[in-house]
Amino acid sequence: MRYQEWIFVTLLALAAVFPASGQQAAQPPNLVPNGSFENTKLTWVNTNCNYMALLAGATAIPKWTVTPDTVHEIVWAMTPTCDGFTAAAGKFFVDLSGFGGDSPNGAATQTIKKKFVAGQQYTFSLAVVGAVPLVTIDGAPISLTAGTPFKKGTTIWTPETGTFTAQSVNAVLTIRNPQPGLQVVFIDKVAIRAR
Repeated sequence: MRYQEWIFVTLLALAAVFPASGQQAAQPPNLVPNGSFENTKLTWVNTNCNYMALLAGATAIPKWTVTPDTVHEIVWAMTPTCDGFTAAAGKFFVDLSGFGGDSPNGAATQTIKKKFVAGQQYTFSLAVVGAVPLVTIDGAPISLTAGTPFKKGTTIWTPETGTFTAQSVNAVLTIRNPQPGLQVVFIDKVAIRAR
């Protein structure tokens, strides 16, 4: 190999390892299917004001189930709602408090299958408007820390992040309204990534 060819190949290899300044290295993939609550199966129906009521056991949101113990309903919202709210990612988001705050314990859950390595640490994140929800993995709570708020349309979302250690290759993720009487518990942009 000539000297110029060797230099070129070396520079290509270095560019792959060290991104140019201002560029970020690629993130690990999101392990949460449909973490932004998108309407990939065309199941969304407008109940009122660009919100869809979902009762306990509902599976209309692809990859998600409303928990069987949910009282009244949670709502699945499409951007823009008639009261001016915009999703943090994509076009859809969820309000765990239901219509007018009538769900004291509204929750969405999903089983994430064959994506974890037992003993490995993972980062959980989501975007929130209003109260910070209770988040559990296999029943164990994840402590969340707020990041810098960001604006989508006229809606200000706050990113929340936490970490957990996987106990097996499968995990049940549950995101729940933390307190009866809350009017707004919006969630969107749910992600779990290997650390």
